[in-house]
Amino acid sequence: MDIYSLAQGRRTKGIFLSLGSVIFGAALGWILSPNKLAAGGIAGISVILGSFLPIGVGTLSLMLNIPLLLVSCRVFGRRFLLETAAAISICALCADLFSIFPAPVTDPLLAAVFGSAVMGLGCGAVFLSGATTGGTDIAAKLILRKRPHFAAGKVFLAIDGSICLAGGIVFGSVQTALYAFIGLFVFSKVLDSVLYGTGRAKLVLVVTKKTDTLLGLLLRDADVGCTVIGARTGYCGSKASTLMCAVKKHRLHTVRKLVMQTDSEAFMLVIDTNEIVGKGFEKNP
Repeated sequence: MDIYSLAQGRRTKGIFLSLGSVIFGAALGWILSPNKLAAGGIAGISVILGSFLPIGVGTLSLMLNIPLLLVSCRVFGRRFLLETAAAISICALCADLFSIFPAPVTDPLLAAVFGSAVMGLGCGAVFLSGATTGGTDIAAKLILRKRPHFAAGKVFLAIDGSICLAGGIVFGSVQTALYAFIGLFVFSKVLDSVLYGTGRAKLVLVVTKKTDTLLGLLLRDADVGCTVIGARTGYCGSKASTLMCAVKKHRLHTVRKLVMQTDSEAFMLVIDTNEIVGKGFEKNP
C-alpha cells in the first residue's frame, strides 16, 4: 500500500489532515513569522500583515481564508468546504500557539529552508487527505476553473511570487524577498516529493473493467494520454483492459484519485521511469 492509499483510509484520513495541519501551523508561527519570511500564500500575507497589526499570524490567516472558503463552497462542494475549513482552523490555532515560544532558528537562510521544508511536509499530508490548507490553493483552483488553458504552475508562481516581492517591499529588504523566494522553492520541492515521489515521471498501468469511462476521465480531467491493451485476468479468467499511461509527477495525484473513484476494484501499478521520450515529455535527440 502506498502513502496515497494509506491517507485515503477512513481511520487515517483524519490523522493525515490533523497532523499535517499541526505541522503546517507550527512552521508558520514558530519559524517563518518570527523571521519575517513571507514565502507565498495566505501564510505569507499573514506574516506581512502581522508585522504591523496586533493580531496573531494564525488568526490573520483564518480571517483571510474565510472569503475564499465561501466562494469555493459553491464551486467545489460542501465536503471540500468542511475538510478544508477544519485544516485551516487547526493550522491557525497551532500557528498562534507556537508563536508564543522563541523561534528555534534565527538565521534567515536556515529559517527559509528549514521552515519551508517543514511547511511543505505538513501541506503535503493535508493534500493527501483530500483537503487543502486554503489560501492560494483555492484561489488558483478558482482561476484554473475559469481559465483552464492557463498552466497551473505559472498561476501558482505568479500569485506566490507577488507575495514574496510584497514582503520584501514591506520589510524594506531585498534580502528578505530573496530568502522568501528560496523558501518558496524549497516548499514546492518538498510538497512535490510528498505527493508524487522523487521521480520525474511515472509509468502507470491500470487493469480495469470500466475502460471507456476511465479512459474518458483521464483524457479530459487529468490531461493524460493512454494506450489501451487487451487483457485477461489470471485468477478469474475474465476479460479486462489495461490502460498504460506515461504521467508527469504533478498529475499523478489526479490520476490516482480518478482511478479509485471510478473503479474500486481496479488494479493499479505505478512504476518509476528513468526516461520517457515522446510528445509531451523529452524530445528525441
